[in-house]
Amino acid sequence: MPIRPLLPLLYCVLLSACAPTTPLFLAQVGTQEAAESKELKNNRMLAAIEDEGDLLTYSAMAIRDGTSAKAEATYMKGYEDSQLSDEVRAISLYQIGLIYMSRFNDQRDDTKALNTFYKVRNEFAQTRAARRSEQRIGLITQRANEPLQQTARELLANWQPSQSLDLNKPSLDPDMTLLSRRAVLKDRVSDAEELYRVALMDAGVEPAIKHEAMYQVALMYLAADNPHPSRDKAIEYLRQLLAQHPSAELQEKAARHLDTALNITTP
Repeated sequence: MPIRPLLPLLYCVLLSACAPTTPLFLAQVGTQEAAESKELKNNRMLAAIEDEGDLLTYSAMAIRDGTSAKAEATYMKGYEDSQLSDEVRAISLYQIGLIYMSRFNDQRDDTKALNTFYKVRNEFAQTRAARRSEQRIGLITQRANEPLQQTARELLANWQPSQSLDLNKPSLDPDMTLLSRRAVLKDRVSDAEELYRVALMDAGVEPAIKHEAMYQVALMYLAADNPHPSRDKAIEYLRQLLAQHPSAELQEKAARHLDTALNITTP
């Protein structure tokens, strides 16, 4: 079976293998300057994620790296894939809108974002993404009426990381995606689970992607930082994952987490 165009995108959304890295810009950039550039890019991504909780990892990386057009082209492949469900296709468009409306994106384009959100609302009216798009349309309109309009760089110059959103917190499992990490720290695990379940319920999504989605949901419910953990839910997802014969590497990880979950003693 040929791999469809959306597959690389979904891997970046769901797999920890796509965790962000920041390459050096140019060979002639000095070490100190390169370190500052790396910190600036990382701050841009963190600020964008803090500002917009629905950004997927791939979208946040596009804002960080200034590759909005490339991300848009990739998401458009998902939107144009008629084998995928309306939910997945709508999410693809929705992410384009989120990228271009981000206040921390140097390539911000509110007009393009609005047009994209209207497209989601008009073509996929019954989807979760359509409801979220309606909210974003209102937010963009509200921002346009603000007396002080700052550029992404001006906003970033005064940005300070939230004390409650340390995405590199040591207690978080290293396999967790940015989406999963933020969901745990902001008490939005149920929202993230709903998003992952879009992939699980779509017949057009490859099994490997579904396995990764199950794994991420299990990690969120097992996370010590989750205000509402659920060992039972985590066990259910891990057992389902193992029953479907995922890759050897993922099976080993899932089995280890399942063993730990089953042996947790409750007071």
